[in-house]
Amino acid sequence: MTSAVQGTDERRVATVELLFDLTFVFAITQITHLLKVAHTPIDILGALAVLTFLWWMYGGYVWLASHIASPRALMLVMLVAMAGTFFLAVGIPGLHEQNTAVVGSAALFVVAVHFVAFATLGGVARSALRFGFVNAGAALLLGVSGYLPLLADGIALALVIVVLVGMALFYSARAFTLSPGHFVERHGLLLLIVFGESVISIGVSLSAGSVVTSLIEAGLSLAVITALWFAYFGGDDRRAERRFSEIAPAERGRVALVSYWFAFLVMIGGVLSLSVALKEHFGPEAEEANFSFWLALGLALYFAGAALFRHGLKLGGSLPRLGAAIAGGLIWLLPLPPVGLLGVVLAIAVAALVTDLPMLRATG
Repeated sequence: MTSAVQGTDERRVATVELLFDLTFVFAITQITHLLKVAHTPIDILGALAVLTFLWWMYGGYVWLASHIASPRALMLVMLVAMAGTFFLAVGIPGLHEQNTAVVGSAALFVVAVHFVAFATLGGVARSALRFGFVNAGAALLLGVSGYLPLLADGIALALVIVVLVGMALFYSARAFTLSPGHFVERHGLLLLIVFGESVISIGVSLSAGSVVTSLIEAGLSLAVITALWFAYFGGDDRRAERRFSEIAPAERGRVALVSYWFAFLVMIGGVLSLSVALKEHFGPEAEEANFSFWLALGLALYFAGAALFRHGLKLGGSLPRLGAAIAGGLIWLLPLPPVGLLGVVLAIAVAALVTDLPMLRATG
């Protein structure tokens, strides 16, 4: 990996960007914990709003990196933004007590750094200004939500999600340019790190419980994580980069918003739900009902996002992914013990992978 920009399509991921990614994964860990201890719909809505905002700004910084030609400038921007993301993550548990001051302040800081960097270094000041207003509005909603009456609090958090998802689905993004190699690699590395959070969930939770009686379930959990990893890294990442290279530069932003921002948000939500399920089951206070719910939700979201990812990039094979999402969402209805549920989840994931074999052979 290099940090130099030799040309739009030759740019690869800089190590400082990976350092920045670690703060994002810390935030994911905080959101996972927030969901695990959620007692009200507002708790869940708050976690989803923060996740949506974080992923929106993460994507914004990936796009920003494609526009900064100077490695030193990129390093400075990423390090400053990393500090804001870190403190935003630190403030996430406060949402459970309706204390959103830290989250809101850090969110505004992250937005300000992004806007100033795009306006001064990215060469697309007018487009950045449009995004800046939306980003600042979302950050303000996060910041004030905890101090509003209950109904208004929920509306503010819902607006964060609706506005940002709406931008992802309907904004043309023609003014922005993306380097296919850098863009695909950056998102793939982030997804890989998020998978790591699920592995950590198993290890940490096992250390607090009975290891011997949980070894089979832990092995099945690792197999499920591996299957989900393979569902993207078994070929979709390489095919996506080739497809991005074939798309006209002016059209890449539109495709990226659907396939990488929105679809990846759903996929990351699936991995996050899986982490919650594993913490629910392997922790000292296991809740089997919660485990089956979060496990089903995780599989459904991940494969639904994978289906949208393929559809947006016209990679083919979306229907088997959608079928796996539907089947995964129904497993919480099965009256099976955890080991049985994990076995069913693994079977669904493997079946989805098997349907890919003819397509992968054809595309190399």
